[in-house]
Order: sequence, then structure tokens, then C-alpha cells
Amino acid sequence: MPKVKWIGGKKPKPVNHLAGVLRAYKLASGKTSEQIGQELGVTGSHVRQHIGRPADAWNVGDLKRYCDVLGCPYDEALAAAAK
Repeated sequence: MPKVKWIGGKKPKPVNHLAGVLRAYKLASGKTSEQIGQELGVTGSHVRQHIGRPADAWNVGDLKRYCDVLGCPYDEALAAAAK
């Protein structure tokens, strides 16, 4: 039996819309991860890791805190998490 390769290669990674929205507001506000971490009481590396998590790994309290610090509308973040 001949070997067969699937057309299209690997399955594409799912898009994390919530991370995209939060990164956009982070850039727009001009804050670094360290500054955001200071306001949240965590380290800058924790902020970078947390923003990169999939939307289903976030809890409501964390999402509200990040929205408050970044000036992001909570409704917009919830809509991005639901995609």
C-alpha cells in the first residue's frame, strides 16, 4: 500500500481572539507587561503568560481586572472570548 500525505498539512491553530483584543489595548495604552503586573500585583512574565492563554482558561474576575487596568471595555472582551 503506498504512503499518502494529507493535503493541507497540519491542522491550523485556533485563533485566540481574547488575547488579540487584550494585546491591542496593551499597545494602545502604551503600558508594558511589568507596569500591568505592578497594578495587578503579579510579575510581568505572569501577565505575558496569562494573556497568551486560551479564552476558556480565563475566569471572570481575572478578565475584569485586566479590562480595568487596560481600559478595555468589558463587553468587548467578553465578545472576543466567546468567539
